Order: sequence, then C-alpha cells, then structure tokens
Amino acid sequence: MISNRRILHSSFVRYGALPLGLIVLVVVLRLFFFLPFRVMTSAQSPDLRLGTWALARRSHSPKHGDIVLFRLPSPRGRTPESLHLGRIVALPGDSIELRAGRLVVNEEEVHDYRHEINPTESYALRLPREGGVYPITSTNLVAYRSALLEEQKLYPSAPDEVALEGTDPKHWLKALAKNPYHTFRRDYYWVLTDQTQAAPDSRHLGILPADAILGIVLFSL
Repeated sequence: MISNRRILHSSFVRYGALPLGLIVLVVVLRLFFFLPFRVMTSAQSPDLRLGTWALARRSHSPKHGDIVLFRLPSPRGRTPESLHLGRIVALPGDSIELRAGRLVVNEEEVHDYRHEINPTESYALRLPREGGVYPITSTNLVAYRSALLEEQKLYPSAPDEVALEGTDPKHWLKALAKNPYHTFRRDYYWVLTDQTQAAPDSRHLGILPADAILGIVLFSL
C-alpha cells in the first residue's frame, strides 16, 4: 500500500518541482545562452521574414556571413534601445572595400548577399580591433566618427590624442592634423543588410562595436 507521504512527494515532483525546474531552466537559457525575438524588419528577408519569431545565440564574436541581432542607442539616450538585424561582412582587423559594386575583404572578393547593389557606391577602410592604433583619414572618418565620439566618452584618451567632442565635424581633419592616430578600445565589425533599403547598416551607422551585438541568429519560425 502506498503511503500518503509517498503520494504527496510524487505529486510535489510532478506538479511543483518539475514545472519550477523547467521555468528556471528556460530563464537561465534566455539570460545567458539564447534570445528569442520577433522579427520587426524586412532587412534580412527572405531568410528572416517580417513578423516571424527567431532565436539568437548570445555572442559578441560572430563570423563572416553570420546574421546578427544588434542594438543601437535611442536618440538622446531615451529607452528602450532599438534592435536591428544585419549580416557580418568584415571582422576586427579586416580591410574592406566596395569597388564598383563589388565587396572586397582582405583583398579578396566575397559573396555579396545584398539584393540591390548600387554600382556607384564606394568606400574603403580597415575595421579596428581592440588595442589597435589606426590613422584617421578623410576616407575612413565618416565610418569611424560615431565610434570615436563614443570611445572618447567611455574611455580616458591618451595624453597626445586629439579630443573631438565639442569640435565641429567640419574641422575634425584639421584638428587631427596634430595627431591623426587613435587607439581603439573595442573590436568593431562591418554589418550590411541583405535588403539595402529596408533598414540602416554600417553604410549609415559606421563601424559596429562588438558589445552592441546581442547574438547570432540561428533560425526563425
């Protein structure tokens, strides 16, 4: 005959401990390993269709070709931050160039996922890596600008580095003539959207810091 104590223990495991354990497991997985989210942009369609649910693995170290979920600060520091999707095209330390509509990374042409290509668009720069010292030139200034301002707010500048905050961007190159080199404190990526007209990417936002990347998208439903 089964005792009342054993019945109560079995009921607790079935209806109490087991569901609670599953909830804790889901919370832990979500906080530290995975991030479910709703796709609110057509930037990566048809791979990620507007309105579907998707799952991202939390990581700040994507590889070439990965689709990532990243955050951008809201204007004037308002919350919540906006979330965006894009594809990793270049990694920290890579050189990237757009030549007559062709993407060239580290002097090799790479597969272009974009569905609309503007043959007149062009740029060339190197993606900074943490601790690297890079010259600021008229060619890369637009892509580096936001990162330079943010780094000078977040980290103490070297004594010989030129302070840019409060300086009119039109006069940055003139100010940087004293010392055009900057030591970057973070790793940076170049991110492009497959649907180039659907959402902003590095062509508009500049280089993307690693800590802005929330995760690598695994799949959508």
